[in-house]
Amino acid sequence: MNNRALKMSRRGMVLGLGMMLTLFSNGTWAQKDSRETIVLDAEASSYLFEEMKQYVSGLQQALTALAKDDLQGVATAVRPLGMQGMANTPKTLTGAVPDGFIKIGMPIHMAFDKIANAAEKGASSKEILSGLGMAMSRCVACHAAYRVESN
Repeated sequence: MNNRALKMSRRGMVLGLGMMLTLFSNGTWAQKDSRETIVLDAEASSYLFEEMKQYVSGLQQALTALAKDDLQGVATAVRPLGMQGMANTPKTLTGAVPDGFIKIGMPIHMAFDKIANAAEKGASSKEILSGLGMAMSRCVACHAAYRVESN
């Protein structure tokens, strides 16, 4: 490529980048966050955020175990995410969330128990992956519908 062509291609890249930055900087591309806001006290929001981190960690551990055909590892990873995980839920959390949040959230705990039970009974990888996918669809639905703020 000769020097003139190189200068022209640089100029085109700079102009293109400038146009993109102009478009994105004025916010015309951004959508309004239309999710319902749930305002929680410090204890409840801390608990909920920790629970979400545990979901991500448990799912990662379950997938890693499943890749090694370690069904007991799958069960061990997701069992704490099941109904036993509800034991320490702050009362301020359950009283502050809308019914829809509970309708999405409660079945995820039951799904994790079902996955753990299936793994302990020697279910196929396909069955376990299907259960994990269904559980994660609850995560996606909740994050699509709600956002949490601390007061």
